[in-house]
Amino acid sequence: MAATLAIVAGLLVLLALPEYVGDHRPDRFPLLVVALCLAGSMVAPLPLALARSTGLLRTGLWLPVASYVALLVVEPFTLRDPLPLGSTPWLLGLSLIAFSCTALAESNPFRAGVICLGIDAALAVVYADRLPIAHTLITNFGLLLLAAGLIAGVRALRARADRADQAEERARMLFEDHQRQGALEAERVRTDALLHDTVLAALLAAAGNDAPDRAAGMARAALDIVSATSTRPQTPPRIASLGTALSNAEADLARFRGVATLDLTRLDALELPSEVAEALISATVQALRNSVTHAGPSARRTAAGSRLDDGGLRITVSDDGSGFDLGSIPQERLGVRVSILERVRHVGGSASIHSAPGEGTTVVLEWHPDRAPSPLTRRPGESLFTVIPRRVLYRILGALIVVASLIATLDALLVTHAYASVAASVLGLSILPALVRGARRGTMSNRAAWVTTGVGVLLCCIATIGLDAADFDSASIARFTCGVLAGAAMGWMAGRRLPPLITMGALVTQITLWAGPSGVIRLGLAGEIVIVVAGLLIHHAIRKVTAAAEVAARQHEELTIQQAELDAFDTERQQRLQHAGNTAAPILRHIIAVVGRLGEDARTECRVLEQALRDEIRGRSLLNEAVRQVVSAHRRRGALVQILDDGGLDGLDPAALDLLLDDVARHLEPVRSSRIIIRTGRPESDTAITIVASTPDETAAALGLDADDEVDLWVTIPHPEAVELAA
Repeated sequence: MAATLAIVAGLLVLLALPEYVGDHRPDRFPLLVVALCLAGSMVAPLPLALARSTGLLRTGLWLPVASYVALLVVEPFTLRDPLPLGSTPWLLGLSLIAFSCTALAESNPFRAGVICLGIDAALAVVYADRLPIAHTLITNFGLLLLAAGLIAGVRALRARADRADQAEERARMLFEDHQRQGALEAERVRTDALLHDTVLAALLAAAGNDAPDRAAGMARAALDIVSATSTRPQTPPRIASLGTALSNAEADLARFRGVATLDLTRLDALELPSEVAEALISATVQALRNSVTHAGPSARRTAAGSRLDDGGLRITVSDDGSGFDLGSIPQERLGVRVSILERVRHVGGSASIHSAPGEGTTVVLEWHPDRAPSPLTRRPGESLFTVIPRRVLYRILGALIVVASLIATLDALLVTHAYASVAASVLGLSILPALVRGARRGTMSNRAAWVTTGVGVLLCCIATIGLDAADFDSASIARFTCGVLAGAAMGWMAGRRLPPLITMGALVTQITLWAGPSGVIRLGLAGEIVIVVAGLLIHHAIRKVTAAAEVAARQHEELTIQQAELDAFDTERQQRLQHAGNTAAPILRHIIAVVGRLGEDARTECRVLEQALRDEIRGRSLLNEAVRQVVSAHRRRGALVQILDDGGLDGLDPAALDLLLDDVARHLEPVRSSRIIIRTGRPESDTAITIVASTPDETAAALGLDADDEVDLWVTIPHPEAVELAA
């Protein structure tokens, strides 16, 4: 706005100079020089307002106001008395500079209003005896309304800018928070699947002792993963072909080539987000592994891929093996849920499993481009408040055209009887819809642009037919000039440059031919053009600021995503792998050393460690060091311990959660039951944790009778927030 004011101020001073020459006494030459210097000083300090320093900005805006006050003091000593008939005092135009500077420099609207009121009153006093009283009152009242509009407008702009800043800050914080949560969740899913497919699979293979050589190989691969150290996550390309993901997984797929028919090569050239390709191929490998493990040695199995019409893909892994009952799968089983379902759903895909005892199993993986995960919240800068909304501008300009056309029509019908003006009004209204539509969309077709331009030029040519320029002043002709200029401004807002300039050129030419060269200034057209140019400059500046904000927002988004992924890598994967390494590395080394041929104690240790690492996936919020130690002790004595997290502790303060878990450990320590279940409540429940310990009736079991387990312990720990509400 300061830059626009600097340009407009110079134009207003130049427009005022012709009036200055005719309204002042040439015999007061020294004072005339002082006045011209003061007028020049109203323009010269304004570039200071472009400085980033607040002090220079304030100085640059207040100096023109001080210069204008000094002009008001000098003016009475240099004016002719009376002024020439029809004269428009030059200080009226310069008052726009003073009012604008005051509105921008003074943030308090009341003080700005008092200053503008004082300037307006002083201006009325200076010209009171030199102009008709009615003219003075109307002019000064109009200036007062203009000053009030400027102050209110700048105040509204400041308020909108403050709200935009606040909304932007809130959006940035929400985006960062959601991005961190999203990155942590993504890294959790990847890490869970990685640990399940490597470390847990190796421990289970070693505990089974069925294929020692295979168990040793799996242990070696798992040890490499948990022992790897990296300070930064890998950053694969955003888009990759599925063939690349298949090549990366060739070592895993090779083991299935003898026991399964793989038909995935038709998808090699399909390009999709790299994380999607990696998730689909990993889920396919896991589905094949499950089939080999559970379907039976004689089962026939296939993995086939096909493209979908929308650019997506479908991978089907099926076998004709023993099948299973989906409803009978225990909740703590992770192979399907973590390595297939969660992995695929997290990248925006879908996974479904169809199976029944004796009917084989089919796993269907699908991904569609239009189902890719959408951002958790809007990007900062993406929907910033528009300081001067485009819809407000085109509505104001459209209303201005309508009002100008109606006034011109009534004036032509009732006063001047110039029916060419009526035709011009009809032409103006006929092109209004195209102008409004273009301004709203920010674009306009070539045909619409040149048709509206042609109509605008024709309008200019016929609007003044039958009218005498001497009968009009700047107020009475404004209905014509303002309407045309508003239409040109809307064309400019629609992204057109040459057509609006042609229309404005036609308007200036027509006024010059009709009222003479001086008529361009006398009828206020030059001043109106300056104001329109100022508005378009502000509009252009705001669009530049918005574009810069969007660029900054994109850069902020990229940096936020990178930082979130790095933080998630450090706090999720690295810590989880380090914990898994500290827990399982000794037994993995032992498996490698004995080539998978373990004794009974070592196999028991593998089962205990596998269950402990499974807890880290399925019930992590229920674990602290105290609970881990107690649960490990129960498992080593042969108890079956299940830890299930249903989300009831999400968002709980870490200190309060640690106290709850210490309480769980105290309840569990004396228990000697053979089956223990520790489970969180649902998110909507008032129960935080439930502990159930039971022992089967061995006598009834030995006799083959049905009997309920004997419940040794049933503890319900209330949620801390429910306790606070009850208190």
